[in-house]
Order: sequence, then C-alpha cells, then structure tokens
Amino acid sequence: MQTFNQYVELSYRVLPKLRLIGSITHESDDRHIRNVTSTNYNLNTGAIEGTPTNFGDAGALANEFSGHVGLQHQFRPNIMGYAMFSRGFKPGGFSANITELASQLKPFKPEQVITYEGGFKTTFFKNKLRFNGAGFYYDYRDQQVVSTVLVPPFGALSGYVNAPRSYIYGAEFDLEAHPIHGLSLTQNFGYQHGVYSQFQSLNRTATTNQFTQTGVWSAINTNYDNYSMGLANLTLSGAATYSWHVLRDYQMTFDVDYSYRGAQTQPQHIGDSGIYRAPAYFLVNSFLTFASPKQHWSATVYAQNLADRRYWLSGGTQATFYGVIPGLPRFVGARLNYTY
Repeated sequence: MQTFNQYVELSYRVLPKLRLIGSITHESDDRHIRNVTSTNYNLNTGAIEGTPTNFGDAGALANEFSGHVGLQHQFRPNIMGYAMFSRGFKPGGFSANITELASQLKPFKPEQVITYEGGFKTTFFKNKLRFNGAGFYYDYRDQQVVSTVLVPPFGALSGYVNAPRSYIYGAEFDLEAHPIHGLSLTQNFGYQHGVYSQFQSLNRTATTNQFTQTGVWSAINTNYDNYSMGLANLTLSGAATYSWHVLRDYQMTFDVDYSYRGAQTQPQHIGDSGIYRAPAYFLVNSFLTFASPKQHWSATVYAQNLADRRYWLSGGTQATFYGVIPGLPRFVGARLNYTY
C-alpha cells in the first residue's frame, strides 16, 4: 500500500465573533495484493491435494478530495456555537477470504461520506461546569459492509461489498463538573441510528437452502432498503474522581467509573438472517492511588469489571458454528509509577 497525501487548513475571522474555518485534502491511495496462492490440504494426512493455484496480482487505486467548511460563532465569552459541512472517504481494498476464484480479488469500491454537524461548547460558574453538545448526520455512498458473496461451486462466503446509499444520524453530549475542590464528575451520552437506504445483497440462508434442494448454486438477493445497520443506539459513560491531601506532602485519589453500550439487536452481517446479536452490557471500574508528587512516585490498586459481568464485544458465524469475542472478566491489579 502506498499513500500520498496533501492538505491545507484555513481560518478567517469574518467578524469579531464569527470565524470561517475550512480545509481541503487530496489523497492518492494505491493498493496491491500480490502473488495470491490457494492450496488445499487433506486434514487427515496433512498432505497437499492437487496443484496449488496462483491467482496473480490485483490492484486498487483511488484519488479523492476531502475536506470541510464551517462557521464558528462566539455568542458570549463562555458560549460558542458551530456548524460544519464535511466530505470524507475511505479507500477500497480486497476481501481475499478463502480465495478460490480470481474474481474474489476484485477490489471493493472506496467509501464516501458527506457529513453535517452542528453543536455548542459552554462553560459556567468560573469553569466549574462544562457542557458540550452536537448533532450529526452522515450521508454515505458505497459504504463498505461485511456481507456475503456467492462463489460457485464453493458456496456462500463472507466478504466486503458496497452499499450504494446509507445514512447515520445521532447526537452526543458531555458534561464535566467540579462542584467542590478535588471532586471531578464527568458524564458522556451518545445516540446513533444507521439505515441502509439503497442496498441489495446476497441472502446466505436462502441461497444455501436453494442449493440443498436443487444442487445448483444460484444467488438469491434480498432488498435491505430501510433496513437498520444494527448499531448500538445508546452509549453512556461517566466517572467520579476525588483527590485529597494526606500528611501534607502526599495525595490520595479515588475513582469510580462506568460504561454502558446498548444492544446490537439487528444483524450487522447482512445476509446472515439475523444470527448476529450482541446484548447490552454495563461495566463498573475503580482505582485508588497514593502519590507523592514531590518525590515523583505513586502506587495504585485498581479493579476492572467489578461486577464480573459476562459480555462480548463482537460475534459472527463461521461455517456451522457461532462464535463471540468475550470482554475481559473481573481483573484486579496494582502498579507503581516513578517519573524522573
């Protein structure tokens, strides 16, 4: 892979409290997959069966412009609002998953997105309270999606495809408060929802069932227009941290924090008939630090996933089984730090 990138950023004060900001970026992304070879092994003997197949090389070149333009207005010394319009892109690439035919090395297209964002940033009570918020809308072209492709006579395999049109919208808020000396409270809120507005893709289950009945591989596509992407709609996180002095030259810090991710209730792997499910999870962590700032050392004991919740980060199907990547169980540890 070889990437060549140039960019320019500009900022211009139109009025005393109004600023115009913008940037433009050009990126050339050249990718090659070389000397792809497929070999069949006998699982019982470990011996190679037949002659390995060499599929040669494949390439994907993208030249794209991206950037943003926006306005930033300082309504008051402690209140700022902004609006932003942006364009971005992600280069294409190769699935190369269980390569059996040269056609599987055909690259998927670059992904493009137009974004609209507006928000505000505020501080109150002599910076003891900070509250920021933003809303956004992402309009995608050729979004890269893990889906299913048909490779006769080998069947339906996973691979990247492009969804012609899709969108994501949502909002984010974060709060930081310092009500008394040494105490810090933070809270973050995020909501998002994604929809495929124009997308047809192979239905793995229907295609496989048809093959079982007829003995012929023939693609059966499903229209996923207005179909949810299956994103976790709600994410929350927050923390309470308190620091105080001990014996004059020493300091204690106690922290409790949490995170929550909503359920992924729709299949992210389009075509898998809804078998991908990730339940919601709620995690609590904590730490206690004893430090000597003047002597530049500290000692910390910490615990992650205090409630020992069982949860998984992602999951999916491979052949005839379903597997998940689990999150870490309860973990308790300690560390010593020294700076010089």
